Amino acid sequence: MKVKSSNKKVIIGAAALVLVCVALLLVYKNFMPKGTEGAKTITVKVVHGDSSEKDFEYKTDEAYLGAVIQDNKLVEGEEGEYGLFMTSVDGEKADESKQQWWCLTKGGEQVNTSADQTPIEDGDTFELTLTEGY
Repeated sequence: MKVKSSNKKVIIGAAALVLVCVALLLVYKNFMPKGTEGAKTITVKVVHGDSSEKDFEYKTDEAYLGAVIQDNKLVEGEEGEYGLFMTSVDGEKADESKQQWWCLTKGGEQVNTSADQTPIEDGDTFELTLTEGY
């Protein structure tokens, strides 16, 4: 009798956890940052491992940064569980053995979304910096 009761509690707990996860996903989808539609110009500054910098200006109708930088072949990457993981920018590949990765910032502040989930507006400037150390 006690085994059935504990199994029932586990099933109810698991179902409740699934419902909470679905609810959080729906809230995120409804309130996540949205890009603006229409023509805009953005700048992407690439800071290479040797500290050299190169600016790229794009005119686009896209709403999110990832589409712009992938369509223009500025970045290569892999789709991960959190979105686009940039492995190479402007021809420079991050070296995992050195714990290198490409950091996305906007106005010097780190962006907490992947590039494909980062909304853009006219006049925005983003930085992609090769960073070492996790």
